[in-house]
Amino acid sequence: MGRKITDGRAIDVVAPAAQLIEKGELYRIDGWTGFAMDQIDATEVDRAFALEVCESLWRVKVPAATAAARGDFLGWTTGAGFKKGSTDLSAIAAPADGSTPVLAVAKVEGIRNSGGYATVKLVHL
Repeated sequence: MGRKITDGRAIDVVAPAAQLIEKGELYRIDGWTGFAMDQIDATEVDRAFALEVCESLWRVKVPAATAAARGDFLGWTTGAGFKKGSTDLSAIAAPADGSTPVLAVAKVEGIRNSGGYATVKLVHL
């Protein structure tokens, strides 16, 4: 008999060694993009935590150079591996047809404030 394993709103991942994970911030780990559901200090031995991967709205820190307007898309900077929203996001231009850009991971729902936080939601292609 089959059974439900998860509601698909969060997945378990393992933080890279010696990396601080801040609860509520946006990360890419093991190819998954999501919002950290726990705080993991750099010195903690148990590195497992959950990433929320549904389209909830979150207020997250974004790079100072990311001056995206409401409705704009954000994507990860080039390069593979671990990415952190506060340092590795950049604005992505939407195609002329108005569709979601292929490399987009989030959509801006509230512009970046003076504290460096913007309201975003994940986009799924």
